[in-house]
Amino acid sequence: MNDNKIPVADLSREWTASQLVTQFGVSPRRIERDIDAWLEEDAGGGDVSQWTQSADSPRMRMEIIAKQDFYVCGLALMAAVFQRVHGDIPLRLSSAFRDGESVRKSQAVLSGEGDARCLLLGERVALNLASRLSGITTKSKKMRELVESAAAQVQAVPPDLLETRKTTPGLRLYEKFATRTAGVRNHRHALDTGLMLKENHLRSFGGITAALQAARANAPALTKIEIEVTQLDEFREALAGGADVIMLDNFSLDEVRTAVAERARCGRRVSLEVSGNLTEENIAAVAKLGVDSLSSGALVHQATWVDMSLQLYPLK
Repeated sequence: MNDNKIPVADLSREWTASQLVTQFGVSPRRIERDIDAWLEEDAGGGDVSQWTQSADSPRMRMEIIAKQDFYVCGLALMAAVFQRVHGDIPLRLSSAFRDGESVRKSQAVLSGEGDARCLLLGERVALNLASRLSGITTKSKKMRELVESAAAQVQAVPPDLLETRKTTPGLRLYEKFATRTAGVRNHRHALDTGLMLKENHLRSFGGITAALQAARANAPALTKIEIEVTQLDEFREALAGGADVIMLDNFSLDEVRTAVAERARCGRRVSLEVSGNLTEENIAAVAKLGVDSLSSGALVHQATWVDMSLQLYPLK
């Protein structure tokens, strides 16, 4: 456990806003809009169970407890959720952890003191977010460690591990942050943040050579051009046509070796990315072959939520 406990003041509203800007590269208002939508989805017209409580809501102590071992992600988001439901009502929060650190079963992920009704109103949204993001970080950490270990075995520079656009609609910003927290390097965020010509694009252009010619003629000057190929003949056409990055989609290990050797003989710098059904069982073998990057949607869509729970206690 990390003994450098984050001071309560560091989880103030101002701290959360600055951290969210740093982590996600968007304004705090964007995060607020998302949180408001998530809270409205969960609470609707209000928490019916709280309507039955006529007395004033008591202040209570809160702990979010890990029910398994995992790597945590989403601390600032959880804080932002609880702060949003508290409004001007005083709230104190602290944590012994930073995003990306290892949490052991039974440890307190986040602790605090606030209004009981507010804490209960934000509970499910905060836990759902952190459980989802921590699961992605935990999965991504394991995959990255497999890649780095395999590359070390052959004394090679480990390829970059990338996620993909296979993310949950509305959560891409956060899910990609969860992979980045694990040391994964982000692939393009959206269609407007990278020029990638995949199988169906190539068909619409009439083939790899025509697509490359059109891309070079019309893409912004500093834009790299990536081509997805599914067999060695397509790889050779993309290599000859001047692609900056070539994605080897579902290539066998022998085909990847061939592509790496032919790239080395081509006389120019071309990045090779391997993608398609990369799993914990096979990613180590691919990581040894000398490619530049490995992209895997499994970092997100095969990640399992971690288990944590919120407990309220009377103030002493």
